[in-house]
Amino acid sequence: MQLAFTTVDDFYALLEQAGEALDYREVWPHLFPVANCPPELMHKLVADIVHGDERFSWESDVHVGLAVWRARRRDLADVAFTVVDLETTGATPGFSKITEIGAVRLEGGREVDTFSSLVNPGIRIPAMITGITGIDDATVADAPPIDVVLPRFVDFAADSVLVAHNAHFDLGFLDYELGRLQRRTFPRPALDTLRLARKLCPQQRCSLHALSYRFDTKVKPVHRALQDAQATAELLLLFLSWLEEQGMSTLEEVARFCEPGARRNYHKIALTETLPTTPGVYVMRDEKGAALYIGKAENLRRRTRDHFLQRQAYGARQALELLDHFEVVETGSELAALLLEQRLIATRRPPYNSHGTRVSSYHYVKLSADDHPRLYATPNLRDDGSYYAGPFRTAGLARRLVECLNGVYPLRTCAHLPRQAGTGPAGAGDERGRAGHACPRAGAGACLAPCSRPRSGEYAVAVAAVRRVLEGHSEDLDERLRERQAGMVQALAFEQAARLQKQREALERALRTVRRLCAAGRDDAVIVYPAKRAGWVALWGVRGGRIAVERVVGREAFGEDAARGLLTALAAAAAPSPPPPATMLDEMLLVHSWLQSHREAPNVLDLRPLVAGRQTLAEAAADLTGRVRLCARAPYSSSALPRPRRSTSTATTATSATATATTT
Repeated sequence: MQLAFTTVDDFYALLEQAGEALDYREVWPHLFPVANCPPELMHKLVADIVHGDERFSWESDVHVGLAVWRARRRDLADVAFTVVDLETTGATPGFSKITEIGAVRLEGGREVDTFSSLVNPGIRIPAMITGITGIDDATVADAPPIDVVLPRFVDFAADSVLVAHNAHFDLGFLDYELGRLQRRTFPRPALDTLRLARKLCPQQRCSLHALSYRFDTKVKPVHRALQDAQATAELLLLFLSWLEEQGMSTLEEVARFCEPGARRNYHKIALTETLPTTPGVYVMRDEKGAALYIGKAENLRRRTRDHFLQRQAYGARQALELLDHFEVVETGSELAALLLEQRLIATRRPPYNSHGTRVSSYHYVKLSADDHPRLYATPNLRDDGSYYAGPFRTAGLARRLVECLNGVYPLRTCAHLPRQAGTGPAGAGDERGRAGHACPRAGAGACLAPCSRPRSGEYAVAVAAVRRVLEGHSEDLDERLRERQAGMVQALAFEQAARLQKQREALERALRTVRRLCAAGRDDAVIVYPAKRAGWVALWGVRGGRIAVERVVGREAFGEDAARGLLTALAAAAAPSPPPPATMLDEMLLVHSWLQSHREAPNVLDLRPLVAGRQTLAEAAADLTGRVRLCARAPYSSSALPRPRRSTSTATTATSATATATTT
């Protein structure tokens, strides 16, 4: 019962935070930790919550909202609309500029006022744009700039709902300029006649030109702002009349009907304007300062803008809904950004990051150290003499590996042996355990049944074969599975063969992780990259696959003596014994992948020759000194940009997470 109450309260808090109705399929993962649930069952469980609590109400067939919102709804007859259209120099706000604004104000279903003004963009108008709109540099030479025109338009559109055809384009430019001038955006909701047309006129062309001629509007679009806005206004009135016939009488119902979806937060792209173009880590924060999403970037400004310009995963989309501001930490190199991102995610566990936030759910495959070992998946790593493979990022993958191995090699699966092997009466080979219960695996030949048939030699051979697979050597297992699958195909058991094929694919994924971890455990190197500070470099000493030494050094102060000291400290660091703890998995694989693709780069010193005795310490120190001097360089040119908002907590975490020692 407590779980039910908690779920209802979580649902209410989620809707209250969103401030608008949400699709039940989107909120499902936040309420019930059940994967692959049929939509019908999802709807039934959410409907039970809605119908059982008067605080909730259905806004549509799939959207759930709060009942208190109904009192705030606005009747369409009482809403004023400002239908706007822009002409611009291009398609991207910030890089392109507005050249003309045209708008029509509708009240009570009729036109009451118009707005029209050319805008001097301050940049040259491309010939292609002039060919479409007829607006050239001479046309706007004497026009006022956007800093003058936009406040006039804000006054014109006051206390009204903005409407446009392909609204994310027009509102993207308007919000960008208003955000730049006044640090705010136009109020929502806004309506989009393009999305209305696509829903009301499916499988038909929905361009403004096509719709205008199909419905014979009085004003036809001519790629000029005011005429296009007037044509859009006629279409809006037509579409609203259709929606009223379908029973939609409030603004909120119409806004929900034409919900923009993925790019409805496009106006927040203005938040990226002052971000630097350097490598680093960015944190999306809500208005209360809570971390929503953490990411890394080779170019912070470009990457954060991509969240608004490209299709995003579910978590990033939800973070954009609540985004209030960005905070950034510049790192000096992409590798430093990768490491800091991974560490911040592991410590902060932001709600909309998926990778790296569930370390506690990582599982190992354990081959126990009993007299007759058994194989099973476990989240625990203990120093008990058992052999552990992994960790694996999902419990399901670890369990599928165990299932595959137990299906091929006849190991026991019972947690406790019913009877010690060899303690029964002579000739006890009835494949029965305690109290005479039959063992189905032993009866089918899938288990050597050490509880009733003492065959330690044969059992030890099977255990050795399993351990060899867990060490990454799967040749024998692959051959057995291929033969079994071929036999199924020959017997026309295609469904069983298909299931076995999926099992083989899961096995390959699991063993790929095992092999990568084994290879990572042999990594010994020093990675050198420029630090953020001019003339300084960051060094990461990798020992046995993990970062054992981190330093930020000045180029002039780092000589061969300092290099020998670093290499000596790195050699003294004990290489981690396999398997690594779950908390180390993500960083080890990250460093290994980086070394695989950058091992021959001049800023990577491979220490395997030194470890193998093929290189002296003095030679390695001289080599490292040369690489440090090569990598030091000038500071980023973005230092002249306005500084983005930073938090002391993020900066402090960044410092503690990325430097264990500093040499000057």
